[in-house]
Amino acid sequence: MDITWLGADSLLLRGRETKVLLSPTGDDPQLPARAGADLVVGGTVKENVLRPDSGPQVVARPGEYELAGITVRGVPLKGATAFVVEVDDVTVCSFGDLDAELSDEAVEQLGFIDALGVSLEGGSPARALAVSQLIARLQPAVMIPTGYQSVLDAAPGELAAFAREMGVAQVVPQAKLTLSGSSGTAEETRVVVLEPRR
Repeated sequence: MDITWLGADSLLLRGRETKVLLSPTGDDPQLPARAGADLVVGGTVKENVLRPDSGPQVVARPGEYELAGITVRGVPLKGATAFVVEVDDVTVCSFGDLDAELSDEAVEQLGFIDALGVSLEGGSPARALAVSQLIARLQPAVMIPTGYQSVLDAAPGELAAFAREMGVAQVVPQAKLTLSGSSGTAEETRVVVLEPRR
């Protein structure tokens, strides 16, 4: 399964048979069509569209769903929902710009996460600390920062505070992340910086 970052908090998950657009944000209503998404999860849409006349299915509400061979769990948090999606035995959670504080019950409901996407919200030191604490609680195998202005020359830019907080010495963006099967429990979270594909 491949993960690409489409800018803002949007991640595209390409499974063997299905494309999932996770947390689409921004002002581009054509993003699901441009991405070729079969399923849209989270983002700015507020209602489920499980049987659309045309276009992708949409999951926007808490609950458990099985759609096109993809498992989706919407976990309710304080005034928001975090989505956990399983594609080709890989579990991906998009936390977006949600509040990084979680109850023990929410951590348990989220379960093990292979790849976690979290917004840096522009790269402030306070958000970097909050995200690093979230990572410590959830212990994903891989963390993908989103929600910042990328710098194509590989200079840290808005990633600087987060990179320092996570002990990342060098930021080397890559085009996509490929994961095959669940990695089980992770001893240490690997930070993967993706280049935005718009």
